[in-house]
Amino acid sequence: MTDATAIPVNLYQNERELIAVAPMPGVAPQDIGIEVSEQGEMTLTCAEHGVGQERIEYLLREWSYGPNLRRVQLPCAVDAGKANVSYGNGVLSISFPKADATEPASIDLGRTGHARGLALGHVGTRGGASAHPR
Repeated sequence: MTDATAIPVNLYQNERELIAVAPMPGVAPQDIGIEVSEQGEMTLTCAEHGVGQERIEYLLREWSYGPNLRRVQLPCAVDAGKANVSYGNGVLSISFPKADATEPASIDLGRTGHARGLALGHVGTRGGASAHPR
């Protein structure tokens, strides 16, 4: 097994959200992991499963099949349990609502490539506490 390689990440924000975007070409949604710790560190993991990659004797190998890992200290507190996540065309996008204190979570994309409020059993809401869960 090879050492984990870093996943490139872009972070930007507006008044309400912190957005993270990371390319993960060829990775299945169920092979992506997203976690935010109480200390506000986001960890992204993924692994692409190349068919027969173990049996190939590479002459040049610039594209790794993984595992891939990236840890990023988030610049502000977020509610990870209410994150909106999408994965399409090999690009992972995560929109974290800003919060007074970081709410940690582990988010599972599953097979759909989309998740919202699926962390730690939270079904999620839009529009605040008075909104009805979907």
